[in-house]
Amino acid sequence: MQGLIVVTWERYLYERFGKEFLEVYRKAIGIQSHVVPLASRIYKDEQWLIGVEAASKLTKLSPDTLLREYGRYFLLNGLTGHFCAYLLSQVRSGRALLLAMRDAHAQMRRASPQLIPPIFRYESISSNPNELLLIYDSPRHLCSLLWGTIEGAAERYGEAVRIIEVACMKHGAPECRLEVQFLPGKGQPAETPAQTTQRLARLRLAHLVLLALPEREGITLSELADRLRQRQVETEQLRPRFLLEALEHLQFAGLVKSNASQGNELFRRRYWRAPTSGK
Repeated sequence: MQGLIVVTWERYLYERFGKEFLEVYRKAIGIQSHVVPLASRIYKDEQWLIGVEAASKLTKLSPDTLLREYGRYFLLNGLTGHFCAYLLSQVRSGRALLLAMRDAHAQMRRASPQLIPPIFRYESISSNPNELLLIYDSPRHLCSLLWGTIEGAAERYGEAVRIIEVACMKHGAPECRLEVQFLPGKGQPAETPAQTTQRLARLRLAHLVLLALPEREGITLSELADRLRQRQVETEQLRPRFLLEALEHLQFAGLVKSNASQGNELFRRRYWRAPTSGK
């Protein structure tokens, strides 16, 4: 389970039920108050699922209700917007985001074999490009979470969405099948020229960083800056905070790996491109 799930789950509980509830919840699942979940870590699925069951008992809400709410929250909160900026900056509709999520999940699995993100596929169900059949098959049976993310994807871009459950694993089907239709809504607030310029500049820098990284061995932040300098990247963009942000966004897209898990210092850490094909 990617750490971003754990971090945003706790943030959802805090915003939905309050600080005192979160403290009771953490105590119920045996997490000490001083322990802070990290978005960059990988956690066991079972640990998070135990948390979902505990939250259900404490709130008297079903796990499906909580997961659907959380799925929507996950795609709308600012933390996800920050860490997943590389992916989100390239799509402009709910349907496009779902398709991008499919590819991103497959890439994250290639980059980190210990991660098992949900893999789903799509089929066209009509000549309408805004309609699709989403097919989900996972032993975790988190289809309610997927339902919420579909709603969140639509809301993120100011769209409406109609979802029809054709089949569900929880009712004995071999896979979940959801007919999804995105509909016009109030629309996404238009970017200002300054916001567009900033978004495209960050996206361009991330592309350049990815191209500059080796496929193995890895290079340090300083070595990366030297490579980009040779490619005549503007000096302002070579500041450590901008390069670290680009690397972070690429890591959350499963495109970059590092040896951060070995506990080395930030400026001695090494980065390289993750494989983009194969299992």
